[in-house]
Amino acid sequence: MQSISLAITQLQPEFTRLRQGGVYWLACSVLEHSDLVGAGVLGASGTVGRAVVVGMGRSPQPMLDRLEASEGPSRIQLYQVPQTHLQSAFANLQTDLSRAAGRHPSLCLVQLPAVLLDALSDPQLALWCQRLKEWALTRGNTVLLLAHGDAATLAPRLVPLNRYCAGVAQLYPHRGALQYLVHYWANTLGVVAHREFRVEIGDHQLHCVAAEDSILQPAQEVNDRFLYLAHAAVLEGAPPLSPAWRLYDSWSTLVVPALQAQAASVLFGISENGQVDDLARSLYRLRRERGNALKLVVREMAPCLRYADERLLLECGANLVVPPSTRLPRFLSLLDTLQGHRWQGALPDDPARLIRAHRPPDVGGIVPAMEFRQIVGALLGAEDRRVESALLLLQPVAGLRPEQALRQCTIRRRGDLACVYRGQIRLFLFACRSDGIERALGNLFRLPWQEMFDGYQRLAEYDVAAMNATELDPDTDLDMHADDASDVTEIEPAVEVSGPLRPRATRLGDSA
Repeated sequence: MQSISLAITQLQPEFTRLRQGGVYWLACSVLEHSDLVGAGVLGASGTVGRAVVVGMGRSPQPMLDRLEASEGPSRIQLYQVPQTHLQSAFANLQTDLSRAAGRHPSLCLVQLPAVLLDALSDPQLALWCQRLKEWALTRGNTVLLLAHGDAATLAPRLVPLNRYCAGVAQLYPHRGALQYLVHYWANTLGVVAHREFRVEIGDHQLHCVAAEDSILQPAQEVNDRFLYLAHAAVLEGAPPLSPAWRLYDSWSTLVVPALQAQAASVLFGISENGQVDDLARSLYRLRRERGNALKLVVREMAPCLRYADERLLLECGANLVVPPSTRLPRFLSLLDTLQGHRWQGALPDDPARLIRAHRPPDVGGIVPAMEFRQIVGALLGAEDRRVESALLLLQPVAGLRPEQALRQCTIRRRGDLACVYRGQIRLFLFACRSDGIERALGNLFRLPWQEMFDGYQRLAEYDVAAMNATELDPDTDLDMHADDASDVTEIEPAVEVSGPLRPRATRLGDSA
């Protein structure tokens, strides 16, 4: 009898086992985690006689390299779908799997970028899953789809398809820890749903550390639970609201009593971006020394925090970061919701490393494609990557060369990079969330970017690694230089652009 399971030790089998004839989805935010899960499934499937492993857009070999020679099914068939055929191969996956598996019950493991689902409407996705489920059930196959990349919209679309999908789960980093979230999971042991576990990687496999039931215990009743230790600026000049409020003029005087607290609310106000690193260190120290019951809140008194800054403060121990548009009554209401709340993150050993991970590299602007590949590849492949960044492909409209389009681009932020490759523009936006891409493009280009490009396409990490070195000719790219006064990267055209036409006198021959 076949025994197929996600290889997560210390986790009950009802959350990991796969049944024969079922279709399961597991969305991994990080590509390497997808390789780890796939290798674990294959390594724990020694009783399975046949496995079909498909890598869409990349080779599945990195997954197989994690296996020992004695591990896995007795026969593994490997397939790779080139990037130029991703959409068509995804649309016809059931047909291709049927051809590869034949009539023998098999484990079908497919690794694919999550962005492929964007091309399907909800009814189309439902029909796609229905056909795959009917085929798997009829042939006795087990299908595991390992999606990697930005999966924020993946689960909401798949959860309603529980008639066709036996399970939907996510593996994602959250506040310094790795979380395994089960939306629902059905197998021969029953059905489970809405459970979350903290897991960690050790000895090249996943281990369950704690379930949500054990890490979300109510805070213990202590004497200072309803005490507020506040930087005076957060009350906008108002006096203490009650005897439970104690105001301090500076962070340094606030930290002293906070280091004696157990579950009080400690409120910091910030108004300048240059204060972020110092505040992060203070939050880290309080969280490290006083534990998870302490409620640490940052109120932004003036617009000064970027996305990466907010993430840094939260990962250094803050329970809540309040935006500057929040009025004082609303701010006080938010404080009430924190009562009994415990911080659920995991602090790293070194706060300095965490701060560095949230800071962009000291480079930005238009770079040669070879340099773009090296810098962006290193950033996306970094083990301590903490913030979401955007990697885009921009196709200029017909008649517009990429060099001409880039002349309208002004890159001001460090960490933002662009290059020309294969007649297209590749753009990397450091610490840019999906919902901020179009706003960022509007800030980068002087002319409306919608008029210069046929939209944009999200790229994945392997798209950078796949950039052909023989086509990375630095002489055909645009140079860059930084303006010392404004720290703005200016753009020099890579080709000479013709100037305006001017009339020129011409002597005519004598008439006959």
